[in-house]
Amino acid sequence: MASMVQKKISFDRKQAAFLAACKDFGFEDQSSLVRTAVDDFMKEMKRRRLRSQIAAKAAELLDLYCNDEELTAFTAIDGDDFYEPGRTLAD
Repeated sequence: MASMVQKKISFDRKQAAFLAACKDFGFEDQSSLVRTAVDDFMKEMKRRRLRSQIAAKAAELLDLYCNDEELTAFTAIDGDDFYEPGRTLAD
């Protein structure tokens, strides 16, 4: 495990009571519960940032996609099922 750094943080009474019940949730101690919550939050923020970047890039490319016939040539067959010759859709 990486070396730990101590931080002093404050909680309201409801949050403190929740932390005090950490063992009821399967955590060794209050610190492990908080570390897990922070790790989960960090992952969620990374996911949101990535989704935002993807959405921004998609918005940048939307006009190009809508107006470039080479990019929209196969739009008419969107949703059609394709399969390999000699195989059925059940394979």
